[in-house]
Amino acid sequence: MKIIITAGGTGGHIMPALAIAHAIRERQPEVNILFIGTDRGMEKRLADKADLDFISLKALGIKGKSVRHILKALSVNLKAFFTAVKTVRAFRPAWVIGTGGYVTGMVVLAGFVLGCRLAIAEQNSVAGLTNRLLSRIAHRIFLAFPDSGRAFPGRKTILSGNPVRQEIKAASHSTRGNRLLILGGSLGAGSINTACIGAMRLLHEEGLAPEIMHQTGTTDFPLVKQAYEEIGLTAQVFDFIDDMAMAYEHASMAVCRCGGLTLSELSRTAIPAIMIPYPHATDNHQMKNALYVSSKGGGWIIPDDHLTPERLALEIKTRIYDQTELIKASSCTAAIGLGEGSEKIAEEITGV
Repeated sequence: MKIIITAGGTGGHIMPALAIAHAIRERQPEVNILFIGTDRGMEKRLADKADLDFISLKALGIKGKSVRHILKALSVNLKAFFTAVKTVRAFRPAWVIGTGGYVTGMVVLAGFVLGCRLAIAEQNSVAGLTNRLLSRIAHRIFLAFPDSGRAFPGRKTILSGNPVRQEIKAASHSTRGNRLLILGGSLGAGSINTACIGAMRLLHEEGLAPEIMHQTGTTDFPLVKQAYEEIGLTAQVFDFIDDMAMAYEHASMAVCRCGGLTLSELSRTAIPAIMIPYPHATDNHQMKNALYVSSKGGGWIIPDDHLTPERLALEIKTRIYDQTELIKASSCTAAIGLGEGSEKIAEEITGV
């Protein structure tokens, strides 16, 4: 069996693609998988690490861009489409699976022209432009969140949850004490970093500061690290956490943004979260992701424009030291099943 998996641009698209590839290989070790991504992202490095054959294409986005950029993008994407057609024709896959990013559009469309079976995976509660367009030709549409906006044809959709990496799936759900994981995002989230430092100062003054692991992003790393030292708190501070499985293993609660993949990994590892949606996310999808998790009892929302050290300190103190409620929230976030997609998608694709 041959399969093409395509994703590009961000980890939120690429990591699910790799998770799907791994789950399919677990079911059918002899499967031949080709990964197609962009020529400027992290795809090649991660594909090589996963022992996947890799081909790059250049593709550009169009949403919200100037007329000049759109005209350039049309030319670049047309070239990418014809290259994708040649690649798909030579490889002859049974399935072409896209997990997001503009390169996905060119590759899945090439698969359509050549008669392949097509699948797309949507990581968020609000569908991206590429997936909304591709849903018209896809045979299967895998969703992490319910399609409340009815963006996709119901007969083709499967509520699978998001695919998450094998090492995340293996993270323990054992008792973790009062350990707080703060995820400012791989690129940093200034409002979260600033509010967390102020909140920890307030909690430390009350003698209530929890154990802390804090991912700051590159820009804020020195300031955050110095601030903890000045407060007198021993905290594990990283600009980027390479071993997220380890981070999840040791966390009882998180403070985070609300991308679909982050919430899915927290769901898979049964970690409830204080969720602070990124206010400028496309179509406000992070707030909608957070509202869904909150409605199921898996976390608590602080809108970014309401985020203050005092509000965050109160929320942390209220949640992390109430073990009964924390265990209940942990059970609720696990029960949502946002991180169950790998197995379900692999089962559907392999026909087992």
